Amino acid sequence: MQTKTTKSRRIEVFDGMRGLAAIIVMVFHLIVMVEAGHASNASLDFKNKLWAIFTLTPLKLLWAGNEAVILFYMIGGFVIAKPYIEGRRIDFLAFVKKRFSRLILPYWLILIVTLICIALFSSLKSTISLSGSFNIKWSSMPSLFEILAQFLAFDVNMDVTAGAFWSIVQEWRIALLIPFIAAALSRYSTMRVVAVVALANWTLNDSFSQLGGYWGESLSRTNYYFIFFFIGAVLCKHIEQLRAIVASRPWVRMVSGILLPFLIPFQWVAAGLGIDLGRRDAMPVTALGIVLLLLVVMETPWLSRLFKQPIFLYLGKISFSLYLTHTCQC
Repeated sequence: MQTKTTKSRRIEVFDGMRGLAAIIVMVFHLIVMVEAGHASNASLDFKNKLWAIFTLTPLKLLWAGNEAVILFYMIGGFVIAKPYIEGRRIDFLAFVKKRFSRLILPYWLILIVTLICIALFSSLKSTISLSGSFNIKWSSMPSLFEILAQFLAFDVNMDVTAGAFWSIVQEWRIALLIPFIAAALSRYSTMRVVAVVALANWTLNDSFSQLGGYWGESLSRTNYYFIFFFIGAVLCKHIEQLRAIVASRPWVRMVSGILLPFLIPFQWVAAGLGIDLGRRDAMPVTALGIVLLLLVVMETPWLSRLFKQPIFLYLGKISFSLYLTHTCQC
């Protein structure tokens, strides 16, 4: 296993991967702006065979927007959990202030800019008609209630403002839980924590489904996407053991390399084989693929070097800015 500057290299590799993921999300939103791209992604309705090939094969990785968000979430869970798994005491107020300044303040700034742009340019939307995903954006000024709700980080009518804002809301909510999850992972066995979290997640999912309405739907999304932050936290706890396994067994890297193009876009590859899976049904397989991807990249020298290239590291440093602002232009 590569041991030189392990801590620094691991973070750099993750930064590079986040940079690539941000580009994939941008490409995804550009593609679904057009009717053929939106129809391919939303309903598997293909304008021609080329769209089917780019959607139902591993080529979907080139514009796998939701899968890229899952990568963001899993790396986020890993990074947030790391200091608490290593024994740092939880200073929740300081943590909230730090997350607020890094997440919510930039979100507020871009939300203000977006609302100004809607006020100035929404009338021009009538002259352009692309996909439903594009047409709904900036189609009208949100109500005062919706604006207030969005400033308070509630995902109300965000399709009109920007396509990326919903995930910022989810990340803000979920990140507040991760220090406590990490502290539990540090203190107790992983199996015990997984069992408690799984039971709580299942119970909350049932409760939110019965609640219905905005709160039921929004909290159900939070409960669902929490799973991927949690996987990232568990991965953080066991990263050295898993890296040792991957490093000492070249066949694991080889098999993983073969499977990854099918595991990560699993929903789409399965659809190409005639298997209809909902996004949430397919995402556990996607998560497995992302875990393998992270391990393989860390333990394959040429991949580590690739994601440590200046261009990827730079994209990683600005990945949140790219992610937050790009749908203001889309």
